[in-house]
Amino acid sequence: MPRTERAAVYVVVFLSGALLMSLEVAAFRIIGKTFGSALRETTAVIAVFLAAMSIGYWAGGRAGDRWPRPSTLILILLGAAAMLLAVPWLDALLSPRIAESRLELATHAFMATTLLFAFPTILFASVSPIAVRLFATSTGTSGSTAGSISAVSTIGSIAGSVITAFLLIDWLGSIARTVITVALAACITAVVLMLSMVPRLRADPARHGALRRSAIALAVAVALGLPTLAFIRSTRIEQSLLTPLADWRVLFVGDSPYHRVTVRERRGMMRILTFGAGTQSRMLLKDPLGPGAIYTDAAHISRLMRPSVRRVLIIGLGGGTTPKQFVNYYPDTTVDVVDVDPVVVDVARKYFGVQPSDRLRIHVADGRLFLKRSSEKWDLILIDTYTTNRYGDTIPPHLVTQEFFREASHHLSDGGILHFHYALGGRRLLPALQKTLASVFGSVYVTGGEILASDVALITSKEIALERARRSPAGRLPNLANYLDTMQPYTRVADDIPLLTDDYAPVDTLR
Repeated sequence: MPRTERAAVYVVVFLSGALLMSLEVAAFRIIGKTFGSALRETTAVIAVFLAAMSIGYWAGGRAGDRWPRPSTLILILLGAAAMLLAVPWLDALLSPRIAESRLELATHAFMATTLLFAFPTILFASVSPIAVRLFATSTGTSGSTAGSISAVSTIGSIAGSVITAFLLIDWLGSIARTVITVALAACITAVVLMLSMVPRLRADPARHGALRRSAIALAVAVALGLPTLAFIRSTRIEQSLLTPLADWRVLFVGDSPYHRVTVRERRGMMRILTFGAGTQSRMLLKDPLGPGAIYTDAAHISRLMRPSVRRVLIIGLGGGTTPKQFVNYYPDTTVDVVDVDPVVVDVARKYFGVQPSDRLRIHVADGRLFLKRSSEKWDLILIDTYTTNRYGDTIPPHLVTQEFFREASHHLSDGGILHFHYALGGRRLLPALQKTLASVFGSVYVTGGEILASDVALITSKEIALERARRSPAGRLPNLANYLDTMQPYTRVADDIPLLTDDYAPVDTLR
């Protein structure tokens, strides 16, 4: 094999490894937006990819023995590209139907991952054994040949993982467009290999038929690649994949490193923010500072119990209902908001009227890391990082542990309150959170899915708090009085409820 072709095959091996891992990174998000991103869904993606790679290695070895030529790699790359172009539309077609089926929930993510990603993964994985067969000229060098091919493929996999997670998704702002970009890259890789073969094929009249086949393959690559290129930065694809809702229009849809973010508006009535399938925020168009989601009313409990609250830290922005209300209802209050997702921050500013000011500061950072790096103290720390999807709810595990709550307690002023929002009271995670907070703070009260904790006794009179609510701008919030009326001190939970620590915080399995 000429040196140019050998170099091109190495490029193919490197890029195939990169594209395979780029596809797996995208698969976590594509599966996660419909089926959740808890431990079982992540495990399903990993298991299906490993199974498909095993099949690909076996099939590639067989194909390399039977068709040991570079054109085999070209066909594989073009086949993978063609399959990947269909993934966004297959996802929109199949995933909702799988989610609505009566099959066991544990099988949903396995089934969807298999249907969407198994075949292109098999094709990408088959590249390395075929390349080994092309380069293995004798048994005496087969070991070093296989080792070098594996090393190049693995380096490519590392590059593909890092570039996709840290650069590509942010640049494209879309997981669907990320998959399409992987398809385009597969086409370009096939073209590179085809061009490297042209001098050898032209010099040998007996191989003119192969040259014609390569020309046809090049035309196929162009036919796949040009439409793909048109969609790389186009948002039209996102609109075509969304299920239309009666009387609603889509204002924004995009993928961040953390969420699939969608903003919908019911004309003249309401605007909602969703992460995947879970609704995060609601805003009445005629009353942007008024009631939002039911639970946001409870954010004002601490201010009513402790009118001395002046400095507030909110971890988790969403649509910004709570920080907007605090800044406008309480002129003597300043608010810091921390959110890890810059896309969410931009959406809150553009579509939900969250305007940073000297009294409302927004920080793009992980909440725990922000606290660790800060020397400031607040009168109230509100943690609202709870999200939900069709299969349940999730909270970042590092924001629910005893160690995190101890860190947060160091940032509370004397008599300060930590307020943890968690909406679903039917799961064992709620008593686990209560137990963990009670291990750090001396006074813990609960109401619905809200947990309030402090080192100073929290409440002495519900009647006084209710009277303050009636005299407060927050009195117009319809659910606030009920939260106050149902507030009760924490009571000991069952012994089998775990204490959440950095070593063990099973937020995905405490059902």
